Amino acid sequence: MNKFFERIGNMITSMSAVILVLVMTILGLITFTHTLFNEVLPITMTGWERELASWLLALGWEFTLLITTCNTQHLNRKIPAFVAIASGVIVLFFIHAFDSGQPNIELYKRWFIGLLISAINYIFTELFYSKWKELQANKIMSARMTELETSLAAKSKELTQAITELDQSRTTIANLTIQVTELEAYKRREVEKLTCPHCQQVYETIYKLTSHKGSCISNPNKGQKASAFDDVPGNRIMMMK
Repeated sequence: MNKFFERIGNMITSMSAVILVLVMTILGLITFTHTLFNEVLPITMTGWERELASWLLALGWEFTLLITTCNTQHLNRKIPAFVAIASGVIVLFFIHAFDSGQPNIELYKRWFIGLLISAINYIFTELFYSKWKELQANKIMSARMTELETSLAAKSKELTQAITELDQSRTTIANLTIQVTELEAYKRREVEKLTCPHCQQVYETIYKLTSHKGSCISNPNKGQKASAFDDVPGNRIMMMK
C-alpha cells in the first residue's frame, strides 16, 4: 500500500503531471478563445471561413501560451506572466464579465472565474519553470555524479596499485637493508684484513701489508722475523690490545 501511495506522489509531483494539467487547461481555453474570435471577426467573414479563422487564431494564441510557458528559461520572466493574465482577460470577455447590465452577484462570479483562470495559468507558469530548473539541475547532478564515480573508481584503482607497489618497495628495501648490512660486515672484515695491527694504516693488498708490518715503527717486534700466526685474527686482536 505504501508503494501505491508513493507512486501516486511521484506521479503528482513529476514534470509530466505539470505538463498534463497545463495542456488540459490550454485545450479547454481554446474553446473560449475560439468563441471570442468568432464574435469579434468582421461580419463580412461568414461560414467556414469565419470558423476556420476563429479556430486557427485560437490555436495560435493558446499554443503561444503553451510554448512561452514551456520555454520560460529563454524569456524574460514577465512575458509568461503577461501571457497568463491576457488569457484570463480573454475568458472575462468570453463570459461577458464587463456587461454592467447583469446583477452584481453574476459579475462577481464571472470576474472570479476570470481571475481564477489567470491565477491558474500564472501558477503553472511558475511551477513549470521551477520544475524545469529542478529537472535540469538533476540531470547535471546525475552526470556529475557519474563523472565523479568514474573518477573515484580510477583513483581507487590507482591507489590499490600504489599500495601494491609500496608493499613491493618495502619488501625490496628490507632485502636491500639485509644485503647492505651483510656488505658492510664483509667490508669491515676485508678492511680489517688489510689494516696494520700496529699503526692502523690500511693497505691495498695483503702483500703490501705483510711487507709493511716488518718495518712498522709501531711494531714492538720490529726487525724480528714475522711469525706465520701473526695474521690469525685472534692474534691480531691481542696484538692490537
